[in-house]
Amino acid sequence: MDITVKIDVIDKKILCMLIKDARTRLKDIAKNCGISSVSALNRIKRLKALGVITGATIFIRMDNLQDHGISATIGIELNWNQEEEVSKIIREQKNLMELAPSIGKYDLCALIHTNSISELERISYSIRKQPGVKSVTPIIWSKPHNAFENFDLQLKERHGTG
Repeated sequence: MDITVKIDVIDKKILCMLIKDARTRLKDIAKNCGISSVSALNRIKRLKALGVITGATIFIRMDNLQDHGISATIGIELNWNQEEEVSKIIREQKNLMELAPSIGKYDLCALIHTNSISELERISYSIRKQPGVKSVTPIIWSKPHNAFENFDLQLKERHGTG
């Protein structure tokens, strides 16, 4: 099945606004795009139905936390077929914000927020000592931020064999 999603300038404006803040009021979206609230709602419903919009995710800005602490990604290399067991252990970490499989050097990547380097080292060590873990590489973020304005929202055609 061939699927082509066409978006125009107004759809792109709507997507940019929702990417910056998924809680943006419909009235504000409509005003920014020069359309009625009903038109904005219909466009958002269309984009959802087409799969362009699949949901919303909350991003926590670390620089807004009272105790700034340290944000780090921990890259984890595993022995073959150990992802499920090691993931269970990592999910028990109280400082874990996100855990995801990865393609490339690391099999898993964990996003961690801690109050100190020693806490990050403790978490890294507790992961490293698990059976099946080959290596653990913490990568400390100097200043996390989201740069959604850099995303290219031009959708490309997808061709299937359907």
